[in-house]
Amino acid sequence: MSDQSNIPVLTDLIEKGSEITMSDLGLDDDPEIKGDDAFFNNPVIDVTSTGFGTIDPFKNNPALEYAIQSILDEHMESAWQEIKLAIQRELNKPRS
Repeated sequence: MSDQSNIPVLTDLIEKGSEITMSDLGLDDDPEIKGDDAFFNNPVIDVTSTGFGTIDPFKNNPALEYAIQSILDEHMESAWQEIKLAIQRELNKPRS
């Protein structure tokens, strides 16, 4: 980063023109990004070795299972009512 006291304000950038460079913002034009080379060379994350999917949140937790089942039941009932209304509206449409 360049001198902190020399950071432009928006009006300075607008007056300069439509193309704004990194140095116009008080930043280096070619920032060097440093990071773990293993990640940058191969950004794919292997989730099979992290243990995902091995935890059973319902095991020894019947209250959680009941709460989720209740939520699903409520939504299924609402969805079923909407489906029946849609069918009824379709059947009540005048035929051409």
